[in-house]
Amino acid sequence: MTSADDRRRAAAHVFVGREELGADGVIALSDDTQHHLSRVLRLRDGVVISVCDGAGRWRLATVIGERQAMRVEATGDIEIDLFPREPLTIATAMPKGERLDWLVQKVTELGVDRLQLLDADHSVVRWKSSDVDKKLLRLKRIAESAAQQSRRTFLPEILPPVQASEILECAAVAEPGGRTLTNSDRMVAIGPEGGWSNREIAVAGDCVTLGQNMLRTETAAVAATTLCVATDH
Repeated sequence: MTSADDRRRAAAHVFVGREELGADGVIALSDDTQHHLSRVLRLRDGVVISVCDGAGRWRLATVIGERQAMRVEATGDIEIDLFPREPLTIATAMPKGERLDWLVQKVTELGVDRLQLLDADHSVVRWKSSDVDKKLLRLKRIAESAAQQSRRTFLPEILPPVQASEILECAAVAEPGGRTLTNSDRMVAIGPEGGWSNREIAVAGDCVTLGQNMLRTETAAVAATTLCVATDH
């Protein structure tokens, strides 16, 4: 039986479809994954990697051959990780430019389960409806790369923007002067650089503090994820 330590020691961790993971012998890889293993990581014949479906099922596999001739063959049984706890959601306004990419990468590495994007009253960044699918796909690719790097077996869900007022009643809203986060807080809402509006604070279910200092949106999302994950242990 393999363990999480075996997965962490593997030379790489990649995601495939559920059917591909269950195949005996050669495991089919996408062209991008094949390129990543052979051209970017330059893995050699005999190297052990882990292969995962992003929904908790994974197994060890061995690299056979190199470069264009590389293939990956299953060498371990399929292991099934149970979801360890109630899902953690970070609901956040979107910061400018590449700061959103950084936010997605870091909260994925830390262990967020769901990222709900928000349009708040004071939001500066708002997506055009015609751009939503393309922008979400980009963020999901960033999350997948971060999940590979951190050896996650569950891929986080990234949800398109909704009006903040629609979810704040069910969230612990990050706001100076709030109470301390606890392990019962499973949705934390992060506001835009301009802060929450009075209307939004009025509908908030509860307020929590992330410390004494004012934080950028992406920093607050990372801080909230870190504090919530830490309370799970």
